[in-house]
Amino acid sequence: MTAATMEVVAGLLRDPARSFVLTTHTNADGDAIGSMLGLGRALRAAGRTVHYWHFDAVPVRDDLAFLLEAGERISHDAHVGGATLIALDCATAGRMGEVEPSSLGSPVINIDHHHDNTRFGDVDLVVDDASSTAEIVATLLQTAGIPLTESIATPLYVGIVTDTGRFGYANVAPATLRIAADLVAAGADIPAICRSLYEETPLGATRLLGAALTGVRLIADGRVALASLNQAALAEAGSDSSDGAVEALRSIQGVEVAAVLRSVSVDDRQWRISMRASSSEVDVSAVARERSGGGHRAAAGCTADGDLAAVLGWLEPALTAALSEQR
Repeated sequence: MTAATMEVVAGLLRDPARSFVLTTHTNADGDAIGSMLGLGRALRAAGRTVHYWHFDAVPVRDDLAFLLEAGERISHDAHVGGATLIALDCATAGRMGEVEPSSLGSPVINIDHHHDNTRFGDVDLVVDDASSTAEIVATLLQTAGIPLTESIATPLYVGIVTDTGRFGYANVAPATLRIAADLVAAGADIPAICRSLYEETPLGATRLLGAALTGVRLIADGRVALASLNQAALAEAGSDSSDGAVEALRSIQGVEVAAVLRSVSVDDRQWRISMRASSSEVDVSAVARERSGGGHRAAAGCTADGDLAAVLGWLEPALTAALSEQR
């Protein structure tokens, strides 16, 4: 079924009369932005009209801004009619933001790798054992006969390397490494990409990581690590970029599940929660879905309302239960 759907989508991409709107999920990560830019550039190189749209007013976070080329624009407010919508890396339609997919374009092509994808598209290219959506896009371009270039390969490589934890997660398969090799052969510069992603961290973000590590708390006999960052901590650090903190907590010896709670309201009554597990045996996405979030079994997130004590009162037993229910 996946191979047949891949051919269907490839055929739509080859249609010279078709134009496209590309979007991805809110609070976009490397796989989301990388997949969107890689596919968009490939379609433009093939002569298609492509429009990027994103719900967030600032769709590309600072550590991924190096991916944008001169003049490349992702619109926040313009809807384009008469085009085919491609939703990338969205497990549900709601992950695109408060927008009706059909208002952006029709038909809707849903390209994703999340195991809990709701198949909301008119065409659903969901490969839940792929490492990343970028891996699916790279395979799709090969199927469609659209050649890879450095401009296309770079964002796709970023999507794969970030969603695989630098090729260190259990979602890495031989096919993942072969596709990554194809992207490097097409011009993706590994040292330059890694410097941009991992060696140019702003001082404020580093201070915030220090605050998370200083305040870490272990529960469940040291198997769960938790840290919270309130508005005071964000102000003191001069940053709200907590990316990487949850991975640092997960790397603590004996920790199997880690979670970082970051305040996203001035009164510290709304929290964005990032969760990671040391293996897919523990399903943190099930915990995230309790608060309308989602993700992968070993990497997920959600937003929870309430003061910190109340949110922890839900989260701590939920994560502990997830450990006991591991498959």
